[in-house]
Amino acid sequence: MAKRNQSLVALSHDHHHGLALALRLKQGDKALLNEGWTHDRREQANRVLRFYNQELRHHFYAEERALFPAMQKHMPEATSLIAPLLTEHRMMENLVASLESAQHEQLELLLVELGDVLERHIRSEERELFALYQSAVSDELDAQIGREVSAAHDESLSRGRDV
Repeated sequence: MAKRNQSLVALSHDHHHGLALALRLKQGDKALLNEGWTHDRREQANRVLRFYNQELRHHFYAEERALFPAMQKHMPEATSLIAPLLTEHRMMENLVASLESAQHEQLELLLVELGDVLERHIRSEERELFALYQSAVSDELDAQIGREVSAAHDESLSRGRDV
């Protein structure tokens, strides 16, 4: 990933974790068994649920509460990039919600689909949205947006499941 403005570093780190998960989900039983990874799809679903609750939903909240509105306000050309990203957020939330009750064959399909959507989503944010941000934002605005993103992330963490 490209060198990021300081305000985007935490989000890019989240993307790194999400991309690793996405690739493992897509690889299924061909995924390398490192970092405690398993080929058991039910256990993978449980890990996805933990990842969503501990990281991904806070990431989405920070983007939706701070980054996306700031970009739409200061970089109107970002709107055409943000609309599909928001759709993908809802799609991933629905896929994650479906994991708890999914049976084996359905679970396999859901995990692979989630891996596909998550990978596509992250690559779009990193390559298109963040590239636009970095080309258009001033240092002062970057610092302001960085504070807003950080505050939204902290708010999401402190509010727990209520976001």
